[in-house]
Amino acid sequence: MPISYQEQANLTCPSCGADVVAAIWLILDAQEQPMAVEALRRGELNRVVCPQCGDHGPAGAPLLFHDGLARQVVFVVAPGMAEHAWRDQARDLHALLVGAIPEEQRRPYLADVDIAQDLDGLARRLERMQRRRAAQPAESVADRASRDDTAQPPLLLAVAALLDAQTPEDLQRVLGEYPVLLAPATDLTLAQLADVAVEQRAHDVAESLQQARQVLSQVGQVRPPIAETELPAAALRALMQATSPAEVQELVQHYPLLLHPQVDALLAEEIEHALDSGHDRLASSLEERREAVAALRAAAIAQQSTSMNLEEAIEALLSVEGEAAIIEVLDHYPFLLDESALHALAQFAAVARASGDDELADYAIDCREMLRHIRDRLAG
Repeated sequence: MPISYQEQANLTCPSCGADVVAAIWLILDAQEQPMAVEALRRGELNRVVCPQCGDHGPAGAPLLFHDGLARQVVFVVAPGMAEHAWRDQARDLHALLVGAIPEEQRRPYLADVDIAQDLDGLARRLERMQRRRAAQPAESVADRASRDDTAQPPLLLAVAALLDAQTPEDLQRVLGEYPVLLAPATDLTLAQLADVAVEQRAHDVAESLQQARQVLSQVGQVRPPIAETELPAAALRALMQATSPAEVQELVQHYPLLLHPQVDALLAEEIEHALDSGHDRLASSLEERREAVAALRAAAIAQQSTSMNLEEAIEALLSVEGEAAIIEVLDHYPFLLDESALHALAQFAAVARASGDDELADYAIDCREMLRHIRDRLAG
């Protein structure tokens, strides 16, 4: 069933009064109708030519635009329509759109409909998104991993190492070095990241991420338990000697295997053994360290999730216009007010300017200053 929808409209030429029948797009799916999308970009979509006098102009019809890869739905208001009338039109067209998409393919973004005041506004939005994608050339996973580690989300580095593993020994080494790969939320995060890669036409990256998901799925089925001998004795001694959360955090950075979820079970066994042996003080000390490591593990997973969503949040921020739309983005991505998001916007602006897109760079800086102003107002 096609998603896009055209309707024959009976119009009257404003110049000569002749009757004009024209096919007008009311629902436009970007993947189904790429030629129509190009007409939209050129300002030629839904324009009518009078066969009698040759006069031409916009049909004055609403349009519901859908891009499944970009995960966006935009309603273009018909000129001169009262708000209650165009809201009814938007609701009716949206119901047709959702009904045309198979239920198993429907995604949450379909419920978020942005508003554009005219077709030119929608065309400018699409052009801006295209320029921004051009300012961020597709990279392979290996290329991304070769950058400075401090600038990369930990999961991307872990995926690159995972895909480079050639033997079972290499695989176990990678899993020990990057325990985040075995976190429960990692598969969902990789799937979301692959969706973003597809949106940016980085199909090689998306394929690599899906391959990593398959490898981790197989690992989850056959992965042997971590033996106690795989935990260096020096790591356990250092853990017992740590006297503050900061020391535990530094230790975990030196021995990342301590963040492996199964280490928690091994520490629990040590605690039980100490209790059975009557060493209550030792058991209490082990429990304190176990809780500290568990807190660091949870923080690493949360940080990874935020890093993966930051790119999506910035894309959403830069693709909307108007105060109401920006507030909606902030409601959905509140971490855009964090310092890390402001830093990411500055980096994005630098990349855009280096690529010659000063307009996009200026807009990113404007958004950054706006976010900083909002954060300062909230803090004050």
